[in-house]
Amino acid sequence: MTGGGRRSARTRAKSSNDVNEDDDAFNKAKPSPKLRRVKTKDHGNALRILNADLKTMLFIGIVSALIVFFFANHLISSAEEARRPRVVTPLPAPRIMDLPQFQGEHKESLYWGTYRPHVYFGIRARTPRSLVAGLMWIGIKDGRYAIRHVCQDSDELSTYGWTSHNGRDFGHQVLVDQDMTLSTSFLKHKQDGSGYGGDWAVRINVRSQGWNDEMQKNGHLFFYLADEDGNTLSLGRDILDIHEDSLLASGLRTDIGEWQLHLKSKADLEVHYSGLRTPYIHNLSDLVQENLASQLIRFNRLQLPDIYQSSSNILVFQISGRIPLETDIVFVSGTGKNSRVEERINNLAGVSLTNQLNKKQREFDAKFANCFQLADKLDSNSIHVGKAAIGNMLGGIGYFYGQSKISVPKNSNVKSHDDFLLYWPLSYTQLFQVDHSFQGDFSGMKVFINY
Repeated sequence: MTGGGRRSARTRAKSSNDVNEDDDAFNKAKPSPKLRRVKTKDHGNALRILNADLKTMLFIGIVSALIVFFFANHLISSAEEARRPRVVTPLPAPRIMDLPQFQGEHKESLYWGTYRPHVYFGIRARTPRSLVAGLMWIGIKDGRYAIRHVCQDSDELSTYGWTSHNGRDFGHQVLVDQDMTLSTSFLKHKQDGSGYGGDWAVRINVRSQGWNDEMQKNGHLFFYLADEDGNTLSLGRDILDIHEDSLLASGLRTDIGEWQLHLKSKADLEVHYSGLRTPYIHNLSDLVQENLASQLIRFNRLQLPDIYQSSSNILVFQISGRIPLETDIVFVSGTGKNSRVEERINNLAGVSLTNQLNKKQREFDAKFANCFQLADKLDSNSIHVGKAAIGNMLGGIGYFYGQSKISVPKNSNVKSHDDFLLYWPLSYTQLFQVDHSFQGDFSGMKVFINY
């Protein structure tokens, strides 16, 4: 028992000593406060450096990703552009019609013109939604009547085309339809009181060699006005008695203001009309022919029904008379108050119109002779052909607008839901206008594009 007690005492003594030794070892291992402050500072610096490195790496990663995306997109776009036909690539140049030299009086002087080369005779303005005028007539072939309007080979006209035209305000053409010969003259004139673009007049002359045929003793002309913008056209007050009142039609447009259309003639003429409401004029020949056929079947009369549809935007006037016949049609714009309408009409009809047409013809002949100087080189017939070539080229100038369609080959890589591409991504108006210097090599030709 005594031994056991001694072991316990020694054990307790040893345990006490061990605790003291452990405390001394712990105290020795415990760093001093100064050392702890140094280590804490080093640890904070390391964290800040690590955070800065992460931000830098993140920034570099984002920039690298953007660079890769840019180059990848550039390569894809380049590949697509390589597959895209150059024909639909817009011209990187300013619009010519916006240049200052093509504005003002120059632009206004070209506003009205014979810019409808697809019909035998037509007039329109250089604007997409224009007031359009044109001429039809009844031709006779193999004892049957036929409407002439749009130029087509099936009409079998032996001659048609401008023999003189200056591309701006004067033109004369001859059309030979079987035994009937028509000549049309166009004159444009800017007068005091005129609206934008001025006034214009048309002289129509009809001759025939078929004197033994009763059908060819009477001429039937159809002069029409159509407003592509859908504006209502008003009839004259007494359209069936043209000798008392020459007014055929009137209307209002934002570009030229109020306007009037008059018929002046010394011949004994009969006038009938038809007013139509339709958004299109491409089938106007068919509409006129249907009206005539209906009247011929019902009343055995070759004339329009004298019917005006509500808010008509197309007026067709039938002018009938014994051949030979001649008539003047005068269009005056800006017919508001104090616009001298009657005086302006008289200046573009009758003897006054004859004198102005003769003057313009002499100017055309003189300019042709001065520019080409062919009097000592060619005979008169060859010179006449040369004048007709120049006149037909200038008179055949047309005004167009819209977008052309480019056919896409089947083996093309261009993606398109249709078998065509639109020429240039924006709609445009296009006018082929020729400089009137009459250079021998025709180097004065220009193409005006406004889109």
